[in-house]
Amino acid sequence: MKTIPLIMAGGKGERFWPLSRSSRPKQVLPLLGPKTMIEETLSRVMPLCVAKGSKPLVITGADCAKAMKRALGKSNPYDCIIEPVGKNTAPAVGLGAAWIRKRYGEAIMVVVSADHAIRPVKAFVKAAKTAVSVALENDSLVVFGIRPSRPDVGYGYINVGVPLFEKNGVSCLKVKGFVEKPTLSVAKKYLKSKSYLWNSGMFVWKTSVILQEFESHMPQLFRQIMEVEKAGFSKKAIDRFYSLCVKESIDFGIMEKSKRISAVCGDFFWDDIGSWESMSRIHEKNEKNTVSIGQLLLEQQCDNSIIFNTSNKVVASIGLRDTVLVVTPDAVLAIAKPLLPDLKKYLGIMKDKKFPLELF
Repeated sequence: MKTIPLIMAGGKGERFWPLSRSSRPKQVLPLLGPKTMIEETLSRVMPLCVAKGSKPLVITGADCAKAMKRALGKSNPYDCIIEPVGKNTAPAVGLGAAWIRKRYGEAIMVVVSADHAIRPVKAFVKAAKTAVSVALENDSLVVFGIRPSRPDVGYGYINVGVPLFEKNGVSCLKVKGFVEKPTLSVAKKYLKSKSYLWNSGMFVWKTSVILQEFESHMPQLFRQIMEVEKAGFSKKAIDRFYSLCVKESIDFGIMEKSKRISAVCGDFFWDDIGSWESMSRIHEKNEKNTVSIGQLLLEQQCDNSIIFNTSNKVVASIGLRDTVLVVTPDAVLAIAKPLLPDLKKYLGIMKDKKFPLELF
């Protein structure tokens, strides 16, 4: 049975403005290193495509499809479904499952996101192969759980029981339930407990099993997916599907309702690259907890800050505290770290003031 990665690569990544734009989403930015995030993701899952003729399926939005194709080029093997409008993860996963089954027959899906930082890759691949074996043997829906390293209120959590087995640094655990994003005090309790993992939003399952779950828990969406399959996954059928289908997450639509879920926890670093704040977790910091990335950049006596320069200007950052400073060729962002969650609000204000649309 073939293993086919499904890469979720939709969304604009507005929280990385001014580096990200609607025509240049965060997935095509080199935020982790010299490669773009979509290139990093594709290379990470390619070791799973061992069967002849198998290649990843990328699902992305119409706004960023051209940028995605430019980033990946012609040398990277992949298939692509373009969403005319984003409807969260459940429709994309269901449509992807039906597409993969039509193309390859019964297969194993490994669902990943294009905006995650994961290292080392070998440890991830080892955990993914364990998850594949669990999905094959038990017809399980397998979720990748991550051991919390901080009391984060931005992630969902998985309540797990004792390990079903542990092998080569990878454990498999029974899932008791899913928990929505908690308050800080609750997140601190989860951090101390060994019974809670971060929900990474990465999954492994058979195409037949996940489609059965859609039929049971989201029957209307399942029927709509089958109509697209009947129409041969034509652009017209896909566009109609997205105009009609519900906007729902795979977590709420399926995972929180299913009775056959397992978690796999591997020995690798993972981070959801959601905003500029994540740069301080994935890049090297100096003794004052400051990250500086770019050329022509002077950083002196900055405390707990992030300095990012992609312009040809000289940027001098001196004595900044708890600040994010981003300089691009046509825009500058200077924002206090505690206000980063409100960045979208400030982008809205700039749009209302009729700032040039190409900035967004």
